[in-house]
Amino acid sequence: MGTHRTIRVSEVIRKELSEYFRREVSLEGLLLTISAVETTPDLKEAFVFVSAWQSPLRSEELLSLLRRHRREWQHRLGKKLQSKFTPQLTFRVDDSLERGDRILRILQEIESEGEQGEKSSAQGS
Repeated sequence: MGTHRTIRVSEVIRKELSEYFRREVSLEGLLLTISAVETTPDLKEAFVFVSAWQSPLRSEELLSLLRRHRREWQHRLGKKLQSKFTPQLTFRVDDSLERGDRILRILQEIESEGEQGEKSSAQGS
């Protein structure tokens, strides 16, 4: 958990970057979500956790695309934050949504196999 200030800065970064993602032509067609922003206590770095829903890009390609815009976005954020430092943005892929979907599919498969097993044993009686 961060201080009130780091939490506030993280939230501003999340909100602003979400807007930049929406407007950026080179990101068109990508459904990007910022799952979290964690700002260091000295406000010099911000870790931006991004997930891409059904993206044709591999994680490395997505990170490379985001890094290309990093300076421009940091510059815009600097104006918005009006603080002594503008955190350097470090993008990380958050695959927790993908992992969650995979776990749900596995659980559904197990459940349907269990139901089929119960039907077979009931028919065999």
